[in-house]
Amino acid sequence: MKKKIIYRILFSLLVVIVASCTESESDTDKIDKAVEDVHEAKQDLDRKTAELAVEVEAYRESMQRNLEKNRMEIARLKDEKIQSAQANVIRVRNEKIAQLEQRNDELEARMKEFNSDSKENWEAFKREFKNDMDELGDAFRDIGKDNVK
Repeated sequence: MKKKIIYRILFSLLVVIVASCTESESDTDKIDKAVEDVHEAKQDLDRKTAELAVEVEAYRESMQRNLEKNRMEIARLKDEKIQSAQANVIRVRNEKIAQLEQRNDELEARMKEFNSDSKENWEAFKREFKNDMDELGDAFRDIGKDNVK
């Protein structure tokens, strides 16, 4: 009877030892896998960050060209002489041109100051900036409409 109990205890200890050894290898494998996953995630993040930086730079260059075109259009509007216009009409037109110039400068400053820290923030900025650029373009098209009367 004592031998049976001793054998059962020894067998139980052997099972526990084998299980703990197997579990240790499993934990080591899990740690190695986790380290590998972290390394892959870091590489993926670095790649996506680089792709975002390229996209941001390309967009900045494109918008900078548009802002420069706006600046040239503002200069043209300032130089343009209006024949047979009342002083009040000229004053209002010059105020609108000054507003366009100020808005163009504000957009240029916003573009230069923006630092994208995530894709979501970049997409939101791009959407808002495009909307503002569209509004500025509409304002350029509308500058002479009130003067036509």
